Amino acid sequence: MAAAPPSRRQLQAASTHEQLLGAAREVFEARGYAGTTVGAITSVANTAHGTFYLYFRNKEDAFGCVMAAVTAELYEQAGARWAPGDPRVAIESSIRGFLDVFVAHRGLWRCLLEGSFANPVIEAMWLEIRERFVARIERNLRVLAEVGGVRPMDPAMTANALGAMVEWAATTQFVLATPSVAGATFDDCVRTLTDLWFHAVHVDARPSVVRTVPAVRATAGEAERT
Repeated sequence: MAAAPPSRRQLQAASTHEQLLGAAREVFEARGYAGTTVGAITSVANTAHGTFYLYFRNKEDAFGCVMAAVTAELYEQAGARWAPGDPRVAIESSIRGFLDVFVAHRGLWRCLLEGSFANPVIEAMWLEIRERFVARIERNLRVLAEVGGVRPMDPAMTANALGAMVEWAATTQFVLATPSVAGATFDDCVRTLTDLWFHAVHVDARPSVVRTVPAVRATAGEAERT
């Protein structure tokens, strides 16, 4: 038996929810976590203050819904589209997808970072978002390890390190605007992260040979090699 179509009331409720969610995203991106209030959200949404509480418990709940929607988009766009025999293409595709969504919502990532250091609920939200991505990286690494596609490594630690590299490179370049990379473009970032990820994972499986370089120290105006 086919489900009954939604009633006018249900359609109106869904429309109001989306209106509030869109307003919350706009305010959080513009004002940050601390600067966002329920009043500011309802003002942008052009709804009554009490209407907000028909759909969200509080500001934290609204932020959680905003981040859930953005994270779903991020997770989908960052999904690796594997090219047989060419892991570098897959890595670049995944990183580019992640950064596309990250940059589009950079204000929300600043908001998430700000809130996580002041609110345990937001901190837990951030860790949960990270864990989802790190777990997927780990799964991919384990699959590659089974077929000898990567060098020996601890998949969990490597996944966490690679995820952090992309996340913090994006944060420092596109959210915090670190002066040292002020001239770098989006494509520069994608290429650099792809290169680092590829060479960290897809290298000759033989143990690396570490060459000892003599230390150099300055003494009485001259360099003395030891």
